[in-house]
Amino acid sequence: MIAIIADDLTGANDTGVQYVKNGYTTRVKILNDNTVTGKLFDSNVVVINTDTRPLPSQEAYDKVYALAKQLGELPQLEYIYKKVDSLMRGNPAPELEAILDATGASVAFVASAFPENGRIVTDGTLLMPDGKHVDITNIFNTETSKKAIGVRLTTIREGASHLAAFLTEQMKKGASIFVFDTVDNEDLKLISDAAMLVDTPKKVFCGSAGLAKQLGRKKKACVKYEGTTFVVVGSRSATTAHQVRMMKETFHCPVVVVNSKEIIEGQYEKAVSDAVRQSTCLYDNGQKLVVIAIDSLFEEYTMVLRESVENSEKSLLVAESLGDIVKRLFDHIKPVTFVATGGDTAFQICHALGSAGMELTDEIVPGVPIGILKEGMADGSSMVTKSGGFGEEDTLVKVIQYLQVNTK
Repeated sequence: MIAIIADDLTGANDTGVQYVKNGYTTRVKILNDNTVTGKLFDSNVVVINTDTRPLPSQEAYDKVYALAKQLGELPQLEYIYKKVDSLMRGNPAPELEAILDATGASVAFVASAFPENGRIVTDGTLLMPDGKHVDITNIFNTETSKKAIGVRLTTIREGASHLAAFLTEQMKKGASIFVFDTVDNEDLKLISDAAMLVDTPKKVFCGSAGLAKQLGRKKKACVKYEGTTFVVVGSRSATTAHQVRMMKETFHCPVVVVNSKEIIEGQYEKAVSDAVRQSTCLYDNGQKLVVIAIDSLFEEYTMVLRESVENSEKSLLVAESLGDIVKRLFDHIKPVTFVATGGDTAFQICHALGSAGMELTDEIVPGVPIGILKEGMADGSSMVTKSGGFGEEDTLVKVIQYLQVNTK
């Protein structure tokens, strides 16, 4: 069994689905209660969402440590994959250190790049969408007690065998975290092949969905999606705003706007009820594609790696309202396929519906998986999850086309 530990739900899904495409049975544990028993753990790959991205670093460390400690004791465990955000948001270093400490693993291989979504690392540096640079090696050296070293493209491209020898030699010199440059999928393939050649009893892999794709090296699910599709948008990224605009223009679908100001300022019930009423009215008038989005989607927004506690609490309340809206709608509208944009949004929808997990079935476009919800009131319903910053302008259009939604 391979265990993937992710810090949010969209990341859990877009990484787990990489294994699905090679025939692995892959299930996602949505609500992490730090138990490692049950049907989910009978699959080849189990993905656990710790929901630790907004937590302080020590809390994130403690939560991941407790989980990794239990996973490390499972006799069927092959390795742990620590999924990190491709933009290094959250607590990637403390959470990786927690896994190393809990399992006693001697080495971690970090390749956070996701070339298919424009995330690359050169000279140890991640180029952010806003033009800023992040020194990834420095993050792991300063935020853990481990020795981290960067591995440059020139070394990687000498081949897997040469790279494995280099890594082994550096481990003898005290290195335990290797941070790899990556600009394309071939680099990730060489990294994964070399890491497998390193002779050590316990190793941890760490990255975004890109490295997972290479570790898992297509199967397409043949499913008919019927009923209504709810597209629920909680992300505030400019990428998602462009995607929603194109979807609206392509399918001529109205957007139900949720008033986040009312939610934050104490008029929660009014904002939620208004959104439910508008969505129900659209459905009753024959609309099969219902789009629900927060009002701040189209406002200017600058992404930060770590929100303040106050802003995180406000964002969480808005995300909870989206889950509440979906739950109230589901009482009236079935069957439904869900498309959730933003990790908090996806998690809150699953939480509101009582879903304990997801069985991943396919990847629609890079970084956008689809799966089947398990347990709860929406058991058997399909859900697509997309991280806010992922995809091209037509990504949501491609999702709706994949689902073959009758939008008329």
